[in-house]
Amino acid sequence: MTVAVVTMGGTIATAITADGALPSETHAGALADLLAARGADARVVPFRNTSSRQVGAADMAALAAVILAEIADGASGIVVTHGTDTLEETAYGLELVLGTRPGVPVALTGAMRGPGQAGADGDANVLAAVAAASDERLAEYGPVVVFADEIHLARHVTKVSSTRVDAFGSPGWGPVGSVVEGSILLRHGVPATDHGIVGTADVGEEALSAGGPDVEIVHAYGGATGTLLAAAADRLDGVVVAGTGGGHTALGLTTAVKDVLKAGTPVVLTSRCPDGEVLRETYGGEGSELDLLGAGAIHGRGLHPTKARLRLAFALAAGVGPAVAFAGEM
Repeated sequence: MTVAVVTMGGTIATAITADGALPSETHAGALADLLAARGADARVVPFRNTSSRQVGAADMAALAAVILAEIADGASGIVVTHGTDTLEETAYGLELVLGTRPGVPVALTGAMRGPGQAGADGDANVLAAVAAASDERLAEYGPVVVFADEIHLARHVTKVSSTRVDAFGSPGWGPVGSVVEGSILLRHGVPATDHGIVGTADVGEEALSAGGPDVEIVHAYGGATGTLLAAAADRLDGVVVAGTGGGHTALGLTTAVKDVLKAGTPVVLTSRCPDGEVLRETYGGEGSELDLLGAGAIHGRGLHPTKARLRLAFALAAGVGPAVAFAGEM
């Protein structure tokens, strides 16, 4: 089995300088040396070397195209090295485009401590990801995040710490597996649903670049006025509301959300809580889930707001109706 290791940049690909950690030009070579020293049947595919805070939906679509090209060229598994700030978003973006369609394991990883720092974790994470990408059983799980010897589903994983090396978790779900002595131990069976959206398979980088769907997240908080949403509403193609609790908004934000809906712009209702579903029929009154869903907001189906934003953006770029994109089990 040949694993293609596609590089995207991030902490794992940095060098320490007087101006802080910056992208290093030696990352791909160092990866190749590591894999060769461990006897791994893997090849390094330099793609991008950028901070993950700059990685958007268009980059995810471009990465998906590279992955499919590598598979067509004989790769039996894929590892993507990536910055941790938005690693979970790229993992989910790949799931939207690829789903389980590639037929091979796809594992994303990175590092919290860069080369040269005490306790650097990049090498261990890469080797664990290569082990995961070499286990054909994981092809049925869609893209996964492999970090600190844990394996997480793209739809559930999130960065839970800004500094610890065990930076990722799946609140309410936990990892689906782990890496032990280079072997994969699976704790949960194959997910019941493929998270890909019908129609997104052919969405390319161009459709998601500048001029593509502009979908923003609006975070609710106590007494939120909705001023920013009202000011930007006519420039947006879609809105994701990260509501309080079970999907609630203060009166001012509620008015702004309803105005957006009246203008025909899709709004997806999610919760800012790290775990739990948006409610459907528990609370009434202005700004409740009954009120917002009744006004036409789309139920976010338990997705984290950042992932709901990606799902809406990819659906709009593919010409898939937002209600269709969020229908069914998540």
